[in-house]
Amino acid sequence: MKFRMRINKTIFSATIVASLAACSWLPTNSSIFGNTASKTVDITIFSFNDFHGNLQADKPIPLLVKDEHGHDHGKDASGIPSGGYAYLATLLKQRRVAKPNSIFVGAGDLIGASPIGSAILRDEPVIEALNQLDLSVTSLGNHEFDAGSDVLLQKLKGECPSSGCAYQGFRGARYDYIAANVVQKTDGKPLFKPYVIRQIADQKIAFIGAVTVETPSIVAGEGIKTLRFEDEAEAVNRYVPEIQKQGVSAIVLLIHEGANYSGAANDPSYQCPGLQGPIVDIAKRLDKAIQMIVSGHSHQGYTCKIDGRLLVQARSYGGYITETTLSIDRDTRQVVRAEAVNLLVEQSKLAPDSNAQKLVESVVKQTEQVRNRVVASVATQLTRKREKGGHEHSLGNVIADAELYAAKPFGGADIAFMNDGGVRADLPAGVAGKPVEISFGDIYAVQPFGGTLVKIKMTGAQILALLQQQWQGKAGTQPKALMVSEGFTYTWQASAPLEKRIQNVRLHGEPLQADRSYQVVTNSFLANGGDGFTVFKQATDSVTIGIDIDATINYLKEQGSKLDKVNIRRVQRID
Repeated sequence: MKFRMRINKTIFSATIVASLAACSWLPTNSSIFGNTASKTVDITIFSFNDFHGNLQADKPIPLLVKDEHGHDHGKDASGIPSGGYAYLATLLKQRRVAKPNSIFVGAGDLIGASPIGSAILRDEPVIEALNQLDLSVTSLGNHEFDAGSDVLLQKLKGECPSSGCAYQGFRGARYDYIAANVVQKTDGKPLFKPYVIRQIADQKIAFIGAVTVETPSIVAGEGIKTLRFEDEAEAVNRYVPEIQKQGVSAIVLLIHEGANYSGAANDPSYQCPGLQGPIVDIAKRLDKAIQMIVSGHSHQGYTCKIDGRLLVQARSYGGYITETTLSIDRDTRQVVRAEAVNLLVEQSKLAPDSNAQKLVESVVKQTEQVRNRVVASVATQLTRKREKGGHEHSLGNVIADAELYAAKPFGGADIAFMNDGGVRADLPAGVAGKPVEISFGDIYAVQPFGGTLVKIKMTGAQILALLQQQWQGKAGTQPKALMVSEGFTYTWQASAPLEKRIQNVRLHGEPLQADRSYQVVTNSFLANGGDGFTVFKQATDSVTIGIDIDATINYLKEQGSKLDKVNIRRVQRID
C-alpha cells in the first residue's frame, strides 16, 4: 500500500523562514532576503576587460606612479607586480564576501592575443579560469574573433577540433557573450544574444553588449566575412524599449570600446579631465535609460562620468578590477547613486588562490618545453618605448627589418611595413642586459597571431597614400603608426593638412617616385586592409613568403648579436 502525504506549502515555508530567522548565525537584514526592510538596495558590479589570457603573473605590468600621498598620476612606470589569475581570484573572492549582492562581468578581449601558455592551448584554460571565477556575462571584443566567428562559437560550446581539446577537461564557457551590434549579413539577426537580464538580490539588472564598430578593420577579414558590425549606440538603443518592458531596475552597457586617458586610475570627482576617444561620443548618444558603461579596448584605467552617467575601465591583463556600487530605490526601481573604484590586484598583498594556482601550474607544465626553448640572443633590449614625440620604436623597426630580410630568398624587396598594434610585448619580456637570450615564448608574446608574410608590388603614389592613412578615421591626431624597414625614411608635420602631412619620403636617400613600382613586404593582416590601411588592397602580384614569427626568429638568430643599437629615427616629426 502506498501512502501520500500532503504538505501545506504556505505553513511549511513560513515555518522554515521562522526557523532560519531564529538562528543566531543569520544576520539581521540578511542578503538572503535582499534587505527588504530598507528603501534602497546596493548592487555591486565587479568588472574587468582586456584580460587577453594573462593567466600567469610572471612580470610587472605598467602601472600609474603614486606620489607621497598615495595618489595615482598618469605617468607610466613598470613597478608593482600585479595581476595574474590566482591573485585576481583571491581579491575577487574577498570582495564578494564584503559585497554579497554582486555579479562579475567583462568588457571583451578576455581571450585572444594571449601569451604563449594560453595561446598554444587555444585559450581553453582561460575560458575554464573565467568559469571558475564565476564570470556571468561579457561583451565580445575584437580579439575574440582572431580565429574567426565559427571557431569562436565552437570553442564557447566546448566543441574541440578532431585532434581533441588542448586542455584536459575543457567543456566550453558557462558564461554568456553578448553583442547587440554584431549581426549576420544573411538575415540581420544577432550572432550572439544582444542582452541578458540577471537577478541580483531582489532586483533585475539588464546587461547589453557591443563591440567596436571598427572590428572589421582590426581583425582578419576572412573569419568575419559573414558578419556586419553596426554603429554601437544605434544598435544598443534599439533594445532599450524591449528591455524596459521586463521590469528592470538598471541597464548596464558592456562595450569593447574605450577612451584615452592620462590621469589616475581613480578620480573621486569622476571629472576625468582630458578623457577623449570613441566611447565619449558613444556615451553621449546612448538612451538615458542606460545608467552605466563598462568599457574596454583602450587598456586604460578610469572612473568617470559622462553627462552624469558612470563610465569605467580596469586597464588590462587583470591588473585591476572595477568595483561599482549601484544604489537602487526599491519603490521606483531607479538608480539613486552610482560609485566606482578601480582595485589594484597587488600580488604582495594577496595570497594566490589555491584552486586557481593549480590551473596556472598545469598550463605552465603543459607548455614549458615549447615556451622556454631558446631561439636567439640579442645584444640589447628591444622595446615598444618611443622617444619623446616619436612615431616608432626599436622592436617594431626590427620586426620590419626581419620582414625585409625574409624576402631575400624571393628576389628581395625594397620596403617592409609592420603595424604597431601587432607588436604585443617588449623583447625580451621585461629583462635588460647584454646579451640576452630570447625564448620562443618571448617572441610569441610579441607576435601571437601567427600571420603569414606576403610580398606585393605598390607604386610610390600608393605608398604615399598608405602613409597618409595612418591618420585616418578615429585615429585623429594620434596616428595608427606603421613601422618601416631600414633605408626608408620620411618626415611628418602634425599641423599640416592630411594631403601635405607626409613629407620628404626617401628610399636609401633617394626621393620616392610616384609612378615607380616598389616591392613591399608586410603581414597578411595589413595586406588585407587591416587597421584601416585599405591602400594595401590596391597592391598587385601578391606572393606568400613565410610566417611572420618565423621571420623574426630567423632574423634574430643571424643578426641579434649585432643589434647594439637600432635606428629609431626613420620617421621624424618636424613640428
